Amino acid sequence: MASWSYITQMYTLYVLIPCCCIGFFGSLMNTIILSTSRIYRTQPCTFFLLIAAIAQSVQYLVSGISRISAIGFDIDLTLLSPGWCKIKAYLIDTCLGVAMTCEWLATIDRFLMTSRSANLRQLSKIKWAYCISAGVVVFWILTCIPDLIFTYISSNVCANYNEIWGTYYNYVDNWLLYTAVPLVTVIVFGTLAYRNMRTLTNTRQLQGADRQLSYMIFGQIIIIIISILPGTIFDVYSSASVSVNKTAEQENIEYFIFNIVNSLGNLTYGSGFYVFLIVSKTFRQQVKRCFCYFGKNTNDVTPVNTKMTPGRANIT
Repeated sequence: MASWSYITQMYTLYVLIPCCCIGFFGSLMNTIILSTSRIYRTQPCTFFLLIAAIAQSVQYLVSGISRISAIGFDIDLTLLSPGWCKIKAYLIDTCLGVAMTCEWLATIDRFLMTSRSANLRQLSKIKWAYCISAGVVVFWILTCIPDLIFTYISSNVCANYNEIWGTYYNYVDNWLLYTAVPLVTVIVFGTLAYRNMRTLTNTRQLQGADRQLSYMIFGQIIIIIISILPGTIFDVYSSASVSVNKTAEQENIEYFIFNIVNSLGNLTYGSGFYVFLIVSKTFRQQVKRCFCYFGKNTNDVTPVNTKMTPGRANIT
């Protein structure tokens, strides 16, 4: 019978790698479409999703390559350089914080835009979205600086070795900012936005484009819930069983489950692109234009229609 370590390695090679590729492609396409299309770039909710997509793309590159290399090919890149050990932890935590924060901010913006109150609708402005997004990025850049200080290689393991920062990260960043706040925010404001949208639809005050944006955000809400809940359940189990003596086989089984949860998160983080394709006709049109643009042959020569005049030389 194959060992759990071997099963985990095969899972990484044949499941995690495709999941990372699919997720990275989705995040990259979201970045391209949301940044090149003015209809999305000038909307606060989709601008927040653009910042989240950029952060997710960076996170995929850093986290996915390191995990695949370590588990699938037994090459731990974090042990090759003390600097990369620090930078990897810093980039993953910073990008995750930026992505999660911007995603629930997009949900709040949809609530504001679908509100029947003019005062609330006026709070949704692209200028404010720029300022808030900049503040979010700066906040997470500064918050995760301890990763650069307290993460290093010891006993051939790259990890955080400061108890205070570890406690703060576990209870404040992980449980509060990465889990509780996003879940509560998207559920509460998503429900309120859905109620507002039903009211506006009945009164025919919600335009087609705004309705499609709302569907996009609702799809993103489902993705957030799916991506957070499995990891949360696994974290609860890990915390509850931390003092339990486990055999090597049990630890390998748990590590295999951890990789399943991780691959699910990788897949759901980038699946927003595919959900947007399904729910939004406008988004599908933008994607089609994007592929048509990149599919053009730059060597094609457009013929010039030159009118010939009999009996005269045609000078060009």
